[in-house]
Amino acid sequence: MDAAPLVTVERLNHFYGEGVLRKQILFDVSASVRAGEIVIVTGPSGSGKTTLLTLVGALRSAQDGSLRVLGHELRDASSGDLVAVRKKIGYVFQAHNLLDALTASQNVQMAMRGDGGATRAGAEARARDMLAAVGLAERTDHYPHELSGGERQRVAIARALAVQPRLVLADEPTASLDKKSGRDVVDLLQRLAKQQQCAVILVTHDNRILDIADRIIHLEDGRISPFADAVLANTHRLLTTLAQDNRRGELLARVRDLPAPQFARLLEQVTAEVQHLREVVDMSNDEAFESMLEQVLGAFTLKVGQLLDAERTTLFLIDAEGGELWSKVAQGEGARALDIRLPLAEGVAGHVARTGATVNVPDAYADPRFQPEIDRRTGYRTRTLLCAPMFDASGHPFAVAQLLNKRGGQPFDADDERRFAEFAAAVGVIVEAWWRMSRRPRARG
Repeated sequence: MDAAPLVTVERLNHFYGEGVLRKQILFDVSASVRAGEIVIVTGPSGSGKTTLLTLVGALRSAQDGSLRVLGHELRDASSGDLVAVRKKIGYVFQAHNLLDALTASQNVQMAMRGDGGATRAGAEARARDMLAAVGLAERTDHYPHELSGGERQRVAIARALAVQPRLVLADEPTASLDKKSGRDVVDLLQRLAKQQQCAVILVTHDNRILDIADRIIHLEDGRISPFADAVLANTHRLLTTLAQDNRRGELLARVRDLPAPQFARLLEQVTAEVQHLREVVDMSNDEAFESMLEQVLGAFTLKVGQLLDAERTTLFLIDAEGGELWSKVAQGEGARALDIRLPLAEGVAGHVARTGATVNVPDAYADPRFQPEIDRRTGYRTRTLLCAPMFDASGHPFAVAQLLNKRGGQPFDADDERRFAEFAAAVGVIVEAWWRMSRRPRARG
């Protein structure tokens, strides 16, 4: 039989203010968290995430409904009861809240001051052990200003876990960190929490770390909603905004003018949203949604070609049953699109589709795989080309991206190959989502 949950929330409501200024923040929230679980709480700003976390963390007493944390009922709890619960909880905040005048070791020891059973020597030893566990064995005597943002957050994790809590609460622990540091922090938190068999409740806006969760709770306007619905709504909203730009003829121009770092962030955001959509919901049967994906796909593909200084960019889909490649995005003169169909058994793109290997051709007409009749048909002269596969979730090639003629007359180099492969992997998530939707059986009216 499973042990009782460490946290049980039942029909919880919460209000701020009094009289006519009274405003309800949480509405009939119910949830539970067990030992060893990592539960992520998501939702837009103002949805009640931090309020819920402060209530579970015994930073204020619950007003209406039931909230049991570590065996204590927190509804109308006294200040003494709240303090008793807080001593069993570890806290990790976005701003890490380290004391600047104390070393890393001393900051961790501060968390153990309320533990009457811990001697000074014992606290020092425990702090050293915890800092070593988070990879900071050589930084124990450093002050916060001598540490990077990721290192300071790791000190905060060591401090939270030093008291061997049964519950850890983390509020936006990656918000001020770069991608790698944020990933390192949550992976570390996940590993140590599992080792100590404590529960973790983590509030975040960061879609990049959702994969560490055993469960995800999504709050919308103070109410719990299914996460799949939330992902669908967020993705739909993001793609709708982009597609509206496209319908006004502005999307490609907007994307084309984005600096490379901003485009990379936008591509990462869209890719993450579509990836989560693909994982948690059956693909929408909404043809308008499919159209949005298609418009975004075209603009992003052409932007990749621009960033890699290619004159033209083509995206081919692999039709294995028909034995051919057909162009989903093919750039002609100006904004004119081309319709190209190639035999799967021939050509450079066909070779990439069959083998799954990237091909870089410095002289197209010297390569026996090149098909010059396409140039004759389109009136274009291909000099160099770079062709990369896109893989589906099963690891099979399902599309091919191709760049023609690097500007300046030089062939594509190894750095171009690396960057193109990275872009192809990201855009491939959007391609696969669109491809799956476009091939589904259509409902008949």
